[in-house]
Amino acid sequence: MAAGRALARTSRAMLGWHRLAQHPAETEETQRAGLIGVRVQAGPYRMFARVSARPPENDRLPVVLVHGLVISSRYMEPLAAILGRDFRVLAPDMPGFGESDKPRHILDVDELADALALWLDASGIARAAFVGNSFGCQVLAALALRHAAVVDRLVLQGPTVDPAARNLVVQFWRDIINGRREPRPMGPLARIDYAKAGVRRALLTARVLIRDRIEDRLPLIEAPTLVLHGGRDPVSPQAWAEAATRLLPHGSLVVVEGATHTMNYTYPDEFAAAILPFLEEATQASLTTSEATR
Repeated sequence: MAAGRALARTSRAMLGWHRLAQHPAETEETQRAGLIGVRVQAGPYRMFARVSARPPENDRLPVVLVHGLVISSRYMEPLAAILGRDFRVLAPDMPGFGESDKPRHILDVDELADALALWLDASGIARAAFVGNSFGCQVLAALALRHAAVVDRLVLQGPTVDPAARNLVVQFWRDIINGRREPRPMGPLARIDYAKAGVRRALLTARVLIRDRIEDRLPLIEAPTLVLHGGRDPVSPQAWAEAATRLLPHGSLVVVEGATHTMNYTYPDEFAAAILPFLEEATQASLTTSEATR
C-alpha cells in the first residue's frame, strides 16, 4: 500500500511537471508589458524572444535583456514594460531555455554568446545596449569579447560568479537566502522555466556557471559597462560588485539600496531609474558618431 501511494505521488508530480512545461509562451502579463512573442531561425537554433509590440519612434539603439540561469525572458517582462516606453526592447530565450530550441548538447558560456550573436543577426540588429541579470552577465561578458562590434554598452546586474564563492552548494544557499528576501516570489515563474528546461539541463548549466571565470573577461571589455548591485543581494554581494567594477576598463557602479538579486522582476522601477541615464548616453554617442561621419 505504501508503494502504491508513493507511485501515485510520483505520477501526480510528473503530470504537474508536464503541465508546467506546456505553459503558454505569452500571457496577459506579456500583453500588459507591451510585448509580443517572435520566433526567428538563428543559425541552428529556433529562438523565441519577447519584443516591443509598438516600439517608440526614435533613433535610440535597441535594448536587449539577457536572462539568468535556467530562467527565461519571462521574468524580464516587468523591466521591459518600463524600458519599452523609451526604447525598442527585446528579450530572447537562450537556446535550451524557455520557448527556444532545446539542443541535447549543453551550451557553455561562449556558445551561448555565439548563439546570441546569431539571434541578433537574424533579428536585424547590428548594434545594441545590453542588460543582463546574474548568469546573463557571464554571457554578455563573453559576447563583448567575441562579438565586440554589436555591443555599444553593457549593464551587468548581480553578475555571477563571485570568485570567493565558486561552489554550487554556496551558490544554492545564497539563492535560498535571496528567495526569502524577495518581495515578489519567483517560485511560480521558476517552476515553469525549470520544467521547460529540464533537470539535466538545469544541473549541467549550473556547472557551466560555476566553471566560467567572468573575472578573467572583465579586464578585456572595452565597452562602457555599468555594474548594478542590489543592496540586499546575497548571490552577488557588494564586495564582488565593487571588485568587478574595478576590473572593468570603463566600469561604473550603481547600488540600489534594499534591492535583491532578481531586481528586474521584483524592483523594476528602481532598476530602470538606475540605468536610464547610462542607456541614454548610448543615444548621444550614436548621434555624435553619425554626425561625425557626415
